[in-house]
Amino acid sequence: MRERICIKALLAVMVICVLNVCMITGCGEEEVSDSNTSRVENVRRDGTEGKGQGREGVSAYIPMKEIKKEVVKILGENYWPDKQLTIEELEVETGIKEEMIDDYLAEKLNVETDIDAMIILKVKQEYMEEIEMLLNEYREGLMVKFKDRPQELGKVQASRIEVIDNYICFVQLGADTSMAAKEGDEEVLALCQQENERALDRIEKTILNQ
Repeated sequence: MRERICIKALLAVMVICVLNVCMITGCGEEEVSDSNTSRVENVRRDGTEGKGQGREGVSAYIPMKEIKKEVVKILGENYWPDKQLTIEELEVETGIKEEMIDDYLAEKLNVETDIDAMIILKVKQEYMEEIEMLLNEYREGLMVKFKDRPQELGKVQASRIEVIDNYICFVQLGADTSMAAKEGDEEVLALCQQENERALDRIEKTILNQ
């Protein structure tokens, strides 16, 4: 009789254990499912986090001409780039290939002595780090190229590379720096930094639909 009771107790314990394992496994699967619906968030240029825009938290696509239009609204006559680079010219300039991007705008001033430029790239996710590296190398090359020309060098030193959602931007603006140059290299740098910041602020707000 005692042996039967022990066997029944053992079977009861085994059933409880099996039920617990099933419940734990079920809960684990539910947690995985929930994690797949989490919201994608953007880290903005000021370091704060904000909800993504558009489907699945990713910023809605904004045509490049619309982004440029917004920059021109802010800078007016101080937006000097007037030549759109072809995709082949963009690759020669920066090493960025067509298959790395979904869309782009790449404009520069068509005069060797004035180097204002703006590049905005809608980048395929797998190429984000590589393109950022290529743009940094491009900027470093310009530093070497214009090292003996203070006004142009000031524009390069003030240039900015910014990642905004799945876009990467390179801005090298400043327009006429001749008056600032009379006050010294630091004034040229400050003027160009100001213009670049104004452009980037408008680009960010347009891309993130703010």
